[in-house]
Amino acid sequence: MIRFIKSSFAWQFAGGFLIGAAGMLAIHATQPEMPGNAYAATATHTTR
Repeated sequence: MIRFIKSSFAWQFAGGFLIGAAGMLAIHATQPEMPGNAYAATATHTTR
């Protein structure tokens, strides 16, 4: 386990994960809020 933690692959994976997470947070922060159910306001069919 110690050998894996010291390996280059583990650090590349961790770095990629952190960069991806930061990117997702940045994208999420810039998008407008969506309603809980996007189809609720546009439902045009009737139920019998």
